Amino acid sequence: MMLARRVNYLRPIATRVGARCFSSASANQQPKVQQKDQPKPDIDTSGAVSDINSKIGGILGLQGAPLFVKGDNVIDIIKNDHRTVEELYEKYKSAKDTAKKQELAWTITKELVQHSEVEQIIVYPLLKMRDTPDGQHLHDRSLAEHQEIRELLYDLDQTKATDPSHPAKLKAAIEAVLEHVQEEESEVLPLIESEFTLEERQYLGASFEFHKLTAVTRPHPSAPLQGPLAAMANVATKPLDLARDLYRETVEKVKEGDSKQ
Repeated sequence: MMLARRVNYLRPIATRVGARCFSSASANQQPKVQQKDQPKPDIDTSGAVSDINSKIGGILGLQGAPLFVKGDNVIDIIKNDHRTVEELYEKYKSAKDTAKKQELAWTITKELVQHSEVEQIIVYPLLKMRDTPDGQHLHDRSLAEHQEIRELLYDLDQTKATDPSHPAKLKAAIEAVLEHVQEEESEVLPLIESEFTLEERQYLGASFEFHKLTAVTRPHPSAPLQGPLAAMANVATKPLDLARDLYRETVEKVKEGDSKQ
């Protein structure tokens, strides 16, 4: 019951987007895949409260918070994360064993969730911190795409690799991710690189890596996207995620092994 309630307290937030929509397809039905030409969730953070809320993480990130030290260039970290997910998906497609596919799908989900949560909190705010013509648009579009990916990953996380719909659901999520990555690496990251010094990006890199340690491991579509509430939600929810991860990686695997004997 506690796990079922764990995200309800996160709903009333400034950057909340739309209502959650999840597929109700059964195991023998084709999953509902969000088409590329469908509009993404509408997000507008141009209001005063939302603007301040979204910028807080960027301001702290540029200081290297909470350790206030320099690390690797955040641009390199983000691109390396992108390549990691792409490689994991290739391994998933080539894997023959269902158990291995399941392990890879869980790892892909965790990598994407943690990467996205940190980007939302401390990287995307940078797009609004310089007087650039496309900053606001790129910021809100990036958040909308992340929310879309959150929904797709949540839908995926409700199934197992043995479910006939699982490959299509993972493919839908990865396609959305790859489209987002292409836009991010061609528009968002070049803007950040041109507007912020190497030293600032190094402080941000250290902050990025630290915040991954506190980020959730499961998709939570109803959670805040940015600001102090998002940071607190990650810290508060992560222990529950880790407990669920441990359960499914141990107890559920044992049950599946017993059922095959």
